[in-house]
Amino acid sequence: MEELKRVAGRYVEAMESMKREREELKRVIVKYIIASGDLAECTESAISNNLGLPRSIVRSILSELVEEGILVVREIGNTKPYTLSEVGVGAALDWLNLSFTREEINEILRVKEREGEEKPGQFAAGITTRVGGKTITRYREVHADKCLTTLVGRFLRLLGEERENVVREKLKEAFPKQTMDELRLLFPEFYLFKELLEALNPLNLPWLAWDEFRGVTEETTAQEVRRVVVEAFERGLSHILARYKRFFDLLEAKGYEGVHEHFRGKWPYIQILVRGKEPEFRFHDEYVWASTLALREICKIGEKIGADPKLLKEAKLLADVLDMAVEKKYMGIEREGAGLIEWALKDREA
Repeated sequence: MEELKRVAGRYVEAMESMKREREELKRVIVKYIIASGDLAECTESAISNNLGLPRSIVRSILSELVEEGILVVREIGNTKPYTLSEVGVGAALDWLNLSFTREEINEILRVKEREGEEKPGQFAAGITTRVGGKTITRYREVHADKCLTTLVGRFLRLLGEERENVVREKLKEAFPKQTMDELRLLFPEFYLFKELLEALNPLNLPWLAWDEFRGVTEETTAQEVRRVVVEAFERGLSHILARYKRFFDLLEAKGYEGVHEHFRGKWPYIQILVRGKEPEFRFHDEYVWASTLALREICKIGEKIGADPKLLKEAKLLADVLDMAVEKKYMGIEREGAGLIEWALKDREA
């Protein structure tokens, strides 16, 4: 009987090990799809070949990921590439414990540049132009863009101010659940409204509304128009920085571990439905890696239009300090004996 128990125990251990390995393979495949810039590399056969996995295993795992709402499969001509669903990145973080290093975030999600024309539908954000006699395309792939916007969106939502929570509760009173459910059905109309508002965006500068130029006449100088553009950008960046500084203040008060405990179980106001399950929400370091990457990219716009150098320097310093604090697990002002910036500068000099 004891021998039978030992055999049964080994079998249970083997099954548990296989389950863990399968979950790891799921994470590998999701990360592979996020990093792939070409949909042709996201088919069942391409994933199998490129990762060196048996096709039967890849097919089974892809099927589970589709069932869980993390991936969707599309038909494009004779191919069937797998892509992230609209909630895929968040679902993978919450249910699969998907994780990235800071280096992976910056490599996979950054804007890339290459010679040649843009392929239609390949990029979420891409621009092709002639530079020095060469055709250059700067772009971010569709999957990378979904990942970046999800991570930064969660970071900003979790750091929402109390006033925003009050507004949210008041909106619930103003628009009962039945009305909100009916409004959700009007997604096409909402999308049209968004498109019309964007059509009023002069020069396609996303931080500007047409009202910003209401006072512009034939007599308005170029310098005055430039000032309108720059000041609107600076207001937008300052608003974003105020949210990042809330995280800065939390780190000083609670330290790295305390911040993770502070956000434990807090829902980032993004609806995700996967098999009706609800995970234990937690704070992910990836939120910070993506948000500091985004902040640095925004600063490139400010440099081009001539925004306040002090504001841009403050933004880039904040990005560097937050990266360092999370990577080195800053313990808070009380235990470290130094504020976050002082601590970071000392660590940089050491």
